[in-house]
Amino acid sequence: MVSLFKPIYLPQNSEAQALIDELANELCLTLDGKFGLKHNAILASFLFYAQRIGIGNFLNWPSGSTSQDTIGFSFYPATGGHTNRAVRHKLIEASYLTERGDLPSALLDMTMREANAAMGFNNHGRVRTVKSYRINNKRLLTDARLQSATFIDANRPEVLVNKVEEPDVRFKRKQDGDSTPRLDYKAVYKFKLGPDASKATRTVKEINAFWVKHPLTLPATNTTPAQYFASATRIFHNGDMQSGGRWYGGWTSMPNKQGQRLHLQIDGEAVCEIDLNASQPSLFSALVGIKMNVGDTWTDAYQAVVDKLTIDEDPKVLRSKVKQVIVEMTGSGNSQRKAPAKNNEDNLFNETEESLKQYDTIRLAALEVMPALHKLNRSYLNATGFLSFHEANILTETLLKLKGMGIVAYGVHDCVIVKCSCKDEAINTYRDIIRNYVLKVQKQSGLPKVVTDVALSVEELGSGKVKLSGSYK
Repeated sequence: MVSLFKPIYLPQNSEAQALIDELANELCLTLDGKFGLKHNAILASFLFYAQRIGIGNFLNWPSGSTSQDTIGFSFYPATGGHTNRAVRHKLIEASYLTERGDLPSALLDMTMREANAAMGFNNHGRVRTVKSYRINNKRLLTDARLQSATFIDANRPEVLVNKVEEPDVRFKRKQDGDSTPRLDYKAVYKFKLGPDASKATRTVKEINAFWVKHPLTLPATNTTPAQYFASATRIFHNGDMQSGGRWYGGWTSMPNKQGQRLHLQIDGEAVCEIDLNASQPSLFSALVGIKMNVGDTWTDAYQAVVDKLTIDEDPKVLRSKVKQVIVEMTGSGNSQRKAPAKNNEDNLFNETEESLKQYDTIRLAALEVMPALHKLNRSYLNATGFLSFHEANILTETLLKLKGMGIVAYGVHDCVIVKCSCKDEAINTYRDIIRNYVLKVQKQSGLPKVVTDVALSVEELGSGKVKLSGSYK
């Protein structure tokens, strides 16, 4: 098992802090003052990874600069590149870590680095190689307290900006499994993007500071300690602060097909999820001022497309196909696409003529129900640019509004997570903000006024989804 070191963790309980204190003392590192805060975060993060991946396994620890593989440590609020390298060096000196290249190889008496050099292996084509370190068997890492220690994910970078990529280049990169290229710290904060990046950063810091007092918690199991989340990163696209901007935290990547996020808690209370139904076509239609052909009220815009089809198939499967077609249209910015995305692991279609014909039949029905989709384009009016930018701004306004009401809320793109006891206030707030935000965008763009109360669904652990109808007024 290999993990990528990120200095984002802080101690959450007394066992974690005690281990950090002892490790800092052993490494002759202060925990006082400005540098002490940095050391605390780096050592907490090291202990977190040691706990999760175990002795004998490898930890990839970047050099600290922005590269093809990683972002620079300058983006992390609790640390920096120089301090990270210094602490890592201390851990190597104290034999907590051994660089993979310094381990013995099977070739004579050579280290792995020497053996690779002898065999002519190199790393051409990479901007900078992330070095890998084995976690060694040290007394502190076998201490029983490490198993009960808990850490909080509280120091993610506030804002990151992806570099400009042409659609074909992005598609190939994803196929190759390469990392998303990011702008470096100066490009984000020191030049043209600086004012907008700084403004977005201040908002994220405000929300993160609120979250750390009320972390989103995944309770412990028989085999894993509790997980605590209290920070997120807003990621913008195409070298532009007006593209993307979604919030990403440790909870946003949880596989929710099994309902894992519904097991989360806030302040020890159960949570519910409030989702915007058929979010992409519904929000896109509202933002460009074109009504969907779903009547004055609706519950599920995807189902409105299903109802237009005469395809003999299980209704649930057909709805999933409708959703796939529409999501791929908005994702690519292409309302005329004739085939499913090749890199979609959940593809419900195949390469047969019959299946491709069905794909196109669904596409045409979707355009009838959602005529705004004709306005999609590859340059900006799509899911990664225009749509995710406004979606993220709506979520940001919702988080801030609820914070002002004393309600703790977390987000997952078009979804708001709150305590079940705050459900009604959150529903009303989310709807109000979407309605007013959309009207503002319509007015700024000189578009027809379309007053929309969006359709929502509410879900909590042990209960089915409750769908709330949307309406045009």
